[in-house]
Amino acid sequence: MSHRISRRTLLRGLGGATLSVPILSALAERSTLAQDGGRPLRFFLMFTGNGQQPSHWLPPSGGESDFILGPALEPLAAMREKLLLVHGLSGVKGHSGGMSETTTGWPSTNGDAIPIHGPSIDQLFAARWSQATPLPSMELGVFPANELIDQTSYSASGLPVPALGSPLGVFQRLFDVTNLEPVVAEAQRARRARVLDHVAGDIRSIRDRIGPAARALLDEHLSLVESQEEALLRPYVPIDCALPTAPGSDLGVVDTWRAQHDNVIAAFRCDITRVATLRAGGWGGIEEGKYDEIGISSGHHSAAHSGPGEALLGINRFHAEQLAYLLEQLDAVPEGDGTLLDHTVVVWVNELGLGDFNHHSRSNQHVLLAGGARAGLRNGAYFDLGGVDYQHFLFSLTQLLGATDLDRFGHHGTDRIDALFA
Repeated sequence: MSHRISRRTLLRGLGGATLSVPILSALAERSTLAQDGGRPLRFFLMFTGNGQQPSHWLPPSGGESDFILGPALEPLAAMREKLLLVHGLSGVKGHSGGMSETTTGWPSTNGDAIPIHGPSIDQLFAARWSQATPLPSMELGVFPANELIDQTSYSASGLPVPALGSPLGVFQRLFDVTNLEPVVAEAQRARRARVLDHVAGDIRSIRDRIGPAARALLDEHLSLVESQEEALLRPYVPIDCALPTAPGSDLGVVDTWRAQHDNVIAAFRCDITRVATLRAGGWGGIEEGKYDEIGISSGHHSAAHSGPGEALLGINRFHAEQLAYLLEQLDAVPEGDGTLLDHTVVVWVNELGLGDFNHHSRSNQHVLLAGGARAGLRNGAYFDLGGVDYQHFLFSLTQLLGATDLDRFGHHGTDRIDALFA
């Protein structure tokens, strides 16, 4: 079993509130434990853009429990009994305007896809569970576009948390906190403490010389620095856990996606973090040239504009293949009376709903969920939610993963969707 070390006492997502370590620790433990006697829960969110064609995504036959996967999801057939497919959710905006609501429940109001509030659903859990693991969360990308309009992870104040597109860079974060000799670890922590102290001093020295808007951004950064300083004051507890071989650099889309998923699997298995996201490209998906190695010359955005052709289906099947690999690998790791997948809620979201691409609508939003049986997520089912507000879906995720003290998420997510629960 891996050991755990507390890393932060404050984190983006807490809205500036100062809480004591015992309160935060109790909150983390209450929020993250499964129903089978204390095994931790995890959360993984995968984002791909451009929605889905109904004829590609919807089951062509079968009912709620005996559904047949549509052609875009066929690569997930081996995991069908651990999938939950829903559609009929209703969002406010689509495409670039739908990016922020997809994960925060706050539709953008100024045309730049940036929410007026946060946090995103992943950063909510990262903040609540931060006391339990070395890394509160990991934000990964596959050729991620990192303009403001492309983001899916946001802090409590709505600041974007960019995705890291280098699998080797992500692996290095895991390596830095794993299998260290105590002497080496303490020396490393001392160096980090000196750097953080210097950074905090610089921030405080300029804080009163800048305007209110810039000061708010600086204050959030300072709270992150101070939380890391406090974490370094606590005793070092080693994590002993085998990591995969370090990935290479300059990888293509297949190896990049596989390596990023390997990073997630290792991080969850070793309890280095319990929250991870992966974003493919940005709001328009991965662009031209990156899918050449799977025989598709189009980028995702241009393929979607062309309609329900072979290129679009091939790209979305490829995405499903990558998710299938992650699910199968998580399901192969025993944990408690189930598997690592049973203790992980996996969510695949889009910023557009089902329909012709050019509609740019989220009036029939679809979501694929997987795993999470020990959290109480329903498995092996498919159904139409008939127009339920998408923000209620995000609120339901908070309830599923233990944040039962919340009565709202996003702008107006307040209702638990009972059909999602076993």
